[in-house]
Amino acid sequence: MPTLDSPIFGRFRLDSAPKRRAQPQLSPTGRPTKQSRKTHSKSRNGCSTCKRNRVKCNEARPLCGRCSKRQSVCVYEEKPSPEHRDEVALQEIVFCDPSLENRAEHAHLEWRLESGLTYSLINNILNYDSPHPRATNTPATAMTPSTHLTQHLAQCIDTSFQSYPGCRLFHRFVLPNCAATPALMHGLLALSARQLQHLQPSCRLHERAYLFHTQVATRLLNEELAQATIAAKKLDFIFATCLLINMISFATNETIPSNSWLFMSDSASIDNALNWFMVQQGMGYLSKILNRNPNGSVWNTELDADTSCNPLFVISDDLPSYPDVELIPQTLAEICCITADCTPDNNPYYTPLVLLSRAFRIKSLGFGNLNSYLSFGPHVPQSYRLLLRQKDERALLLFMLWLMLFEEETCWWIGARTRNEYAAVSWLLGRSEDQRIREVVRDPTTFVRSNASM
Repeated sequence: MPTLDSPIFGRFRLDSAPKRRAQPQLSPTGRPTKQSRKTHSKSRNGCSTCKRNRVKCNEARPLCGRCSKRQSVCVYEEKPSPEHRDEVALQEIVFCDPSLENRAEHAHLEWRLESGLTYSLINNILNYDSPHPRATNTPATAMTPSTHLTQHLAQCIDTSFQSYPGCRLFHRFVLPNCAATPALMHGLLALSARQLQHLQPSCRLHERAYLFHTQVATRLLNEELAQATIAAKKLDFIFATCLLINMISFATNETIPSNSWLFMSDSASIDNALNWFMVQQGMGYLSKILNRNPNGSVWNTELDADTSCNPLFVISDDLPSYPDVELIPQTLAEICCITADCTPDNNPYYTPLVLLSRAFRIKSLGFGNLNSYLSFGPHVPQSYRLLLRQKDERALLLFMLWLMLFEEETCWWIGARTRNEYAAVSWLLGRSEDQRIREVVRDPTTFVRSNASM
């Protein structure tokens, strides 16, 4: 029979027993030596998620390696100064407006651009049919803190604007003044959250943040536009807010062409799905107001200084000139019935064709850029938009050729939308009864190549 001293029992210890302290090592003189701390490889500046899970963080921003792989929310905690600690603590606790859950409320939220002209923006953006299930441990009203969205803003702007003048304008003019303009501030937070949601599609916190801030920005913008008079100094900030809302509505995570508005039959669903394009008319309207501003616009002043760059959603509202008409490819002129007697007033395809012909020419010469292609949406007439809404084949053909210009675009808020819509409309027109349209769909790049030889 084994005794208590037998090694079969090993050592044991009660949890309540006092812990044994290590005996200090003594130097040759009899004094205790100073113990050196054991080295470790823990990250002190890691994200909150990795710290909570007690795992090493590679500290990559905006998403660390582990959070990106696990599709979990990645938030870095900044250490504020003592005088700002209380303020930051209050900002960290952010909850959605309870009305965000009420779909009926969204139907009344509209972005008013001019008298008699309204677009339902919120119905398009506040889409609650998320393909990703909500985590059971996430509160229904929680969302990404505004402090985290603010920290991501600089990187968001650098990756959202493809031209140096555009980035410079936002960094030097828009960001320093956004605190004094609530609609603009919420628009910036919405764009930051929308990009984070693009990077982490399954994160409901980012999704709710961009939906909430878009809702608030739109409501405040409506209040500004509803004023009888708008101060000239506010026009630049209003334009910036509208620009941000346009970018947010343009962005999509949809990758299935069969889900396009082209294959919908319900009128409300079509309006909702096509709103990303329809709402761009507001930028053309506001650009006209900016051009009439006697004090000038920072958008024109800053961006016109660089002759190689056009402002995003172009400010210029010059009417098509006769030389531009000569650039229209003969095939497209025949399909759209463009004659010498045509004007923008008597032919709804006239202005879209001229805008496309300019873009073909610019692209063929190697001067094309994102900004020059985006001028199409704000400046096509309402008559063309109505034909597009009715799925008129000629309007769809011009729409497809416009989308083709973005074939090499990788910008996060543009690429997915244009690729998905292009695939849908080209498939539909490839089955047209008009042989001329089918031939254009078969090789649409021919118009760019033909311009290069002119």
